[in-house]
Amino acid sequence: MNKKLRISLLCLVPVVALLSCRQVTAPEYIDVNNVQVSGKSLTNTTLSANVRLYNPNNSNLIFRSGNLDIYVDNRLLGHTELDSTIYISKLDTFQIPVNVQVDINNVIGNALSLAMKDSVLLRIEGKIRIGRSGVFITRPVRYEQKERLDLF
Repeated sequence: MNKKLRISLLCLVPVVALLSCRQVTAPEYIDVNNVQVSGKSLTNTTLSANVRLYNPNNSNLIFRSGNLDIYVDNRLLGHTELDSTIYISKLDTFQIPVNVQVDINNVIGNALSLAMKDSVLLRIEGKIRIGRSGVFITRPVRYEQKERLDLF
């Protein structure tokens, strides 16, 4: 092989590698299901649920970790830290189990107005760590959607 051909191939390999790395798109929110409230007292209440998401990427991903703030009608319901490893199939839905220590002071202050509504504005904000092939990136999360109150 001549020297020019080898140099051309050496230059071509990094270019092809860079072009094959597509931007990882953050998962899309679908809904919340399997909502359960547990606790021994009003000050020690835990909300657990499964957040269903869709992976719009053309490749499998791995969810590594995340931290999320959950708001109901723009009032902080609580914060959760996610540290599970979840394997996500390409172009498919998946669930992330979420456990939130409920800030009962924010809920009680808004309980009467929530009781009169048939739906609430659910907002989830934070960051998640996802990746593939050993390369992980942090992606911001901001989901906002009206949800039927019977979920809560």
